[in-house]
Amino acid sequence: MVMILKADGTKVQFDRKKAKNSCLRAGASSALAKEIMEILMQKLKDGMTTSDMKHIIYAELEKREEQTAAKYDIKKAIACLDPVQHQFEKYIMHLYQYYGYETEWSPVPKPQGFCTDHEIDVLLKKNDEITFIECKHHVRYHRFTGLGVPMRVWARLQDLKDGFAGKKEGSYDFKEAIIVTNTKFSDHAKRYAGCQNKNLSLVGWNYPNPAGNLTDLIEKKKAYPLTMLQLDSVTIDKLFDLSVHDIKDFVYVSPDILVNSGLTRDKIKYLRNLVEDIIA
Repeated sequence: MVMILKADGTKVQFDRKKAKNSCLRAGASSALAKEIMEILMQKLKDGMTTSDMKHIIYAELEKREEQTAAKYDIKKAIACLDPVQHQFEKYIMHLYQYYGYETEWSPVPKPQGFCTDHEIDVLLKKNDEITFIECKHHVRYHRFTGLGVPMRVWARLQDLKDGFAGKKEGSYDFKEAIIVTNTKFSDHAKRYAGCQNKNLSLVGWNYPNPAGNLTDLIEKKKAYPLTMLQLDSVTIDKLFDLSVHDIKDFVYVSPDILVNSGLTRDKIKYLRNLVEDIIA
């Protein structure tokens, strides 16, 4: 029995089926996933970290199918978005555009509540309804998003609603608030939001199930983060400045614009071909 060390320090028994399924979810065929598992079993050692195990799987996938390797660890790719540059917020803003929303990142002036104004991450408009998104990005993606987050967002939403009811200048008629995170929610957070389910929604890693979670929203539109492409941070910063927020933009944005990120035309051509294979 081989024990694997998780990021939180706990040990769990190695689950071959779970490891194989991670390859299948990335798009590997059953035969390829089986082949990768055979190689992994040869290298597996008691006490190996989940990170080392994933590195082995990724390396073997990359040798065989680069597009499959790129999709293998989306969770890590999202965690690698730069929090200083607000890349997660901008990525989520762009993701909701695929679902028919008009979006605005960090609107100025700030929406006015009854007691104070509020800085919000993303403003959504659709069918004359207005919503705001609170983005909670964690570089350490194994942690939970806890109870304090929905409690604070609920209080903010109530003040904003009161501001609109009080006809405050600069107020909005917000329908609801959505909290989007790249981690799991704690049970306390889910129970609290469930009490306010008409006005407060949670979108996290594998929550809600089976549909509507962050993974599902990304996979349906194949709007994977730029960090899947193993680009350096400086290039990704420049791409965000050019309003290139996910890998699909490599297909839809003109190469004449993309070269302003510092990428060569040969590199752009290579990346466009890779993206087309990923989203096919």
